[in-house]
Amino acid sequence: MCCGPTSPRFAHCFACRTVARRLNLPLTPVIPVQLCPVTGPLYAALMGYKESSIDEVRRQFAGRVRDLFSRFLAVHRACLVAAIGGGVDVVLAVPSTSRPGGASLEGVDGLPELVLSGLGGQACWVPAALQRASGAIGHMHPNRHAFAVPRSARRVIGTSRVLLLDDTYVSGSRAQSAAAALRLSGAQSVVVVPAGRVLRPERFVTHAAFIAAQPVSEGHRSRCVVGQAGAGRR
Repeated sequence: MCCGPTSPRFAHCFACRTVARRLNLPLTPVIPVQLCPVTGPLYAALMGYKESSIDEVRRQFAGRVRDLFSRFLAVHRACLVAAIGGGVDVVLAVPSTSRPGGASLEGVDGLPELVLSGLGGQACWVPAALQRASGAIGHMHPNRHAFAVPRSARRVIGTSRVLLLDDTYVSGSRAQSAAAALRLSGAQSVVVVPAGRVLRPERFVTHAAFIAAQPVSEGHRSRCVVGQAGAGRR
């Protein structure tokens, strides 16, 4: 579901199984741009573009984040269309749960225009369509009430195919909670595209083995789109 490490006997990794059970909803498909070990340069960029105290460093890291999404859409737009069931109607980013304001990705200069151009259709960037709500949320503890679609955006979201961008995907608690709010508000379909699927090879043997089995630069793989229906029946 999330391009994360699975045991041979399971179709989904431990995080996906746990988040789905606690959310009490089928998970939204996830197509990560790259695998992201916490010891690697991608993780440093995904943290630095929003946390560095030096403006120039933040801009440099933001440029890398923007380039990641650009390359992904250039190569995998057809995969995204297949996963979401047609052309994308609405694009937005997952709001932060710890920082005031909207999503950190909204601060990446040129990202909305780049994504909309890369989709090559009639999609609209609608950041106000999803807001942080009062529901508590934490690592491995999703909450379908952690985000909400404001009344003013329900007509836009209703029956739309929504691309939900994020910077990092760890357990999926935040992104899956956001996707759940969109789906419960009438979205026809939602796909989550994070820049990095975070892995901890220094802590977990399964993560280290998973990374060793394929290039770190390879995030989205065809089985995560084509295999969705089959994986759910295993």
